Amino acid sequence: MTQTARDYLVDRFRTDADVLRQRADTLKPGIKTAGPDAATSQRMAEACDEVVTMLSAITLHDDADAVLSAIGALVPLLEQRASAHSAMPPVRAVYIGAATRIQEVRDAEARAPTAAHDMLQAGAPDEADEEASDDDDLDVDDDDLPHDA
Repeated sequence: MTQTARDYLVDRFRTDADVLRQRADTLKPGIKTAGPDAATSQRMAEACDEVVTMLSAITLHDDADAVLSAIGALVPLLEQRASAHSAMPPVRAVYIGAATRIQEVRDAEARAPTAAHDMLQAGAPDEADEEASDDDDLDVDDDDLPHDA
């Protein structure tokens, strides 16, 4: 079964939330490490959870274009949430990253059927065409042989 764009994004942000929660749990108070502290990691995980909730609210159905439109409609909401968290750049980055990832996935999904359609319209060579093109190439090696005059 093929994974939908919505399912991919839900899995992606659910995994991010889990990793951030694990980080928060393993950080010891007072020990300096690279990256966000435990409280910031926890807040970032909560932001990922909010993204998952938004995506999960989108109902899957047979109309893939409608699902992609619904996913794309989350971008302005995510940008608003990013603005609301401007005082906490790591949390803001979660929302901006979610908006960017949604746009990338939506664009890739929108291009995928077009690429397949274009290839079919161009006419992928069938076996008979491939055999004919192989026969046309028979003299390639002859060009490298010395010719006696």
